Amino acid sequence: MVRAIMLSLLISLPSFAGDNSLTIKTKGTGTSITAKQVGNGNEGYILCGANSSGSLPGTSYVSHTCGSATLSTTVIGNSNNTRLYTVWSNNMDNNYTITIDGNDNFAWLDQDEDDNTSTITQTGDDNHAEQLGSGDDNTYSITQTGDDKYAKIFTFGDNSAFTINQYGSGEHNTYIYNHSNADNNTASVTQYGTGNKDADIFFYSDADNTTVNLTQYGAGAHVANMKFYTDDYNLNVTQSGTTNQAYTATFNCTSNCTKTITITQE
Repeated sequence: MVRAIMLSLLISLPSFAGDNSLTIKTKGTGTSITAKQVGNGNEGYILCGANSSGSLPGTSYVSHTCGSATLSTTVIGNSNNTRLYTVWSNNMDNNYTITIDGNDNFAWLDQDEDDNTSTITQTGDDNHAEQLGSGDDNTYSITQTGDDKYAKIFTFGDNSAFTINQYGSGEHNTYIYNHSNADNNTASVTQYGTGNKDADIFFYSDADNTTVNLTQYGAGAHVANMKFYTDDYNLNVTQSGTTNQAYTATFNCTSNCTKTITITQE
């Protein structure tokens, strides 16, 4: 078991402010990492599941176990840029959390294999959050509040739930891509605030028993584009607010499938 608690704190603004970067690389079962960065430049990399010869993604590494882990990083203020990774191989039953409060933001969370839970929360300023996941019985969640926003979830695997909530005024955007042969998955998206918004949700071929719930509301400029190359699906879309709604969908299953589609524009 590995436990690490790290605090990187810069509350003044000297000429060298911004050099509070964080890098953690570990492996094994039962790892618990809690990292916190408060202050200026920020930057964080946490990699679980690389052996002693491993390194950060983008270079060479050798996969190793990272199971039953709790990986948490909190960033407060200024430039931000935080990433949580696992390396494919026995990365099951993990809990990943990224929390960013304020300024330029960006987050990347990569979870592998089964029974994992991952959460990204961003509050204020430029935002941008992505999640990549594989395996079954996983839970993905992104919440963004205020300013420019943008979120993306790209997944492989079955029996998983995807949730994206975007609040505040304008410039929303949401993208969910579910790979072929990924069954029994649910996507829930809520966007509200003044104007802009947008959502692209694609479920690719032979992804059975799909459920999608999309709600967009606020003062106009809603847009939604969906593509379903699946066998059975339930779809509920609600767009409300002051005019400018638009909805486009491609439903490619024509036989041996059950479709329930509900579209509401107000």
